[in-house]
This record gives sequence, C-alpha cells and structure tokens, in this order.
Amino acid sequence: MTLNIDQSQANLAAGKNQPLQQTLSAIILKLNQHDTALGLGTIQKVDAAPKATSAAPPKCTLSAVGANGQITVSIALPQQTTGAPQNSSKAVIYQEISTSTVANFTTVQQTYPLMTNASMTIAAPGQTLWIRLRSTTDQKTFNSYQIVGPVAAGLQTSAATEPNNSLNQSNYATVDSIGAGGSATVRIYGSGGVGTSWTSILGTASKVIPAGTILNVTYGSTGYVAWDGSKYQLKPALTQVFPDGWIPAGKVSVIANGSGLVEPTFKAIVSGGAIVAIQILTAGNGLTTAPTLTITDSTGSGATAVCTISAGSVTGVTVTNAGTTYSSTPTVTATGGVSGGVGGGGGPQGVNTGRLYGGTT
Repeated sequence: MTLNIDQSQANLAAGKNQPLQQTLSAIILKLNQHDTALGLGTIQKVDAAPKATSAAPPKCTLSAVGANGQITVSIALPQQTTGAPQNSSKAVIYQEISTSTVANFTTVQQTYPLMTNASMTIAAPGQTLWIRLRSTTDQKTFNSYQIVGPVAAGLQTSAATEPNNSLNQSNYATVDSIGAGGSATVRIYGSGGVGTSWTSILGTASKVIPAGTILNVTYGSTGYVAWDGSKYQLKPALTQVFPDGWIPAGKVSVIANGSGLVEPTFKAIVSGGAIVAIQILTAGNGLTTAPTLTITDSTGSGATAVCTISAGSVTGVTVTNAGTTYSSTPTVTATGGVSGGVGGGGGPQGVNTGRLYGGTT
C-alpha cells in the first residue's frame, strides 16, 4: 500500500497533541519545499511489512573426522542423500556449526558464522571436540541440532604443513627463577640482564619482546613460559603453550626452597585496647630479610610493628604504633622474608620451541 504524507494525515496522526501536530506540520512544510525545488511529487510511504518466515529445511547429513591437529566437517544436503527428505524448493541452505568439549553442549567452545559450504576445517591440535549442526533457509528458522563426536583432532605433524613455510622458531630469552618468601618468582629477560628485552625469531622475521616476571610460582615446579602478546603465561604442559599468536620463551625448573624458609609466629600483648608488645612464639628460619607484620582484629585498628632478624631468625619486634580499641586476641601474621633458595633451571637461553615441537615428523 501507499500513503501520501500531507497535512491532513499529520492532523489525524497528532489528534489533540498540539505540539506533535506542529512538529509534523513543520516537517511536511520542509519536505514540500524540498520536493518543489527538485521537481518531485508527493513523498509516499512504502509498506515494509516483514516477510513471513520459511519452514526449516530437512536435516542435512553431518560427519566429522580428525587428523594432523584439525577436524574436517562434511555436510551432505538432503537432495544429495538417497532416501532422505528432499529440499523440494532447492532453496539455498545455510549451515551453522558449533563446537564443544562436552557432549551436552553446556559449554559452547565456538559458534561459527552461517555458511553455505558443504565442508569446514577446524584447527584444534591436541583437542577432542563434539560438533553440532543446524540448518536454515531464511537465516531465522532452524531445524533441530544434530551432534557427532567425540572427534579427536590429534597432534599436528609435518604432514599438516605446507611446503617451503618458515616454521623454525628460536629465541634469545633467559628464563630463570628466584626465591621470594613463600613462593618463587620466574624472570624472563634478554642478554643485557634482568629487565632487558629479548628477541624472538620466526623464519626470517624477528620481534623484540619486553622483559617480565611471573609472581607466586610454587617452589620446585616445572613449567613452560610463553608471551601471549601482552603478558607472560606459565603453563605446566607444553601443548598448552601454543595458541595462535603466542611466542614461546622457554622451559623453567623453578628453584626448590633450599634455605628452608619458615615464617615466624607471634602473639600480641594488649593493655587498655592498645598493643603494648608483641611476643615471639617461634622465631622462624631461613629469613634473608625481615618479614612484614600485619595486625588484624575485629574491633581495633592502627597498630604497626617491625621485626629485626639475625642468622635467619627474628630476634626482636618493635611496636611502632600501639593502635586503639583492640580486643584481647588480635592476630599477627608474618609474610615475606625472602629465601635464597637453591639454583634452578632456565639456563642462559630459552629452548628452540617452534610450533611443531613435540609432534611427529
């Protein structure tokens, strides 16, 4: 249908709403001036009623196989399958594929954009996935999901690579670890020493990566370090290091807590709501710096204290602020007191960890 936009139509639309009627009248005036200048007729409204949705198409046939670190999904249209319901209109069928690590798809790993292709290759080295498919002709009404799996992609091998690609990857990073109280710190840096950048080489290209640290690492552990583009990641298994875009830095055997760092324990002595002294219950050992004392309580606040150490143990505590309104049982907690540890891994340079590291050739 068509509808002329004129003054009578504006009056009818506005009813008794005078401000709306004035606004519509002003718009119509401007439009008529525009039409007159261009020699156009009256602007007409075109009926834009939505088209009716189509019925979902018959199900396609879904299959998937995994090899060389990827999963190949194949789709057969209804008209290509003997004895299957036919797509009588021969309309284009759009396919939606999604993946999950669980059969019931309570967690969807990824949903891919609609496509009309009859196949898709999904890169998933080392993963086992479930694949599901649903189809539509109008991109609105879908048939029910069908699921295949589990499908193991396997590890990427040399059979999956293209010839003449530059896949060799090396780096010039030092990866080591130091003791830091109750946990270790992993350091990544270049040939200029702690805090300097290092260079990663892939094929004929090179990239400079900033130095960094990973805090709160468990003593005596082993991990693989990679740069994800913004920060360093420490993963326990090599296969976890290689999402696209990550740059491997090296493997590290984190130092053991060889100095036997043991944090000291304390008891607060309270008088009149103030902490007047802190009793040393156990002096601790393996301390190379004085631990930090934190005093917590359900009512009191403001108290502070510092330790002195000798030969790796606490020898004294000085209350620097007694605080106020403390109960009879404040808690005094010691943290820090860096341990020297024993020598750890990393070596002078990271390992040659290209994307094919750990695969078969």
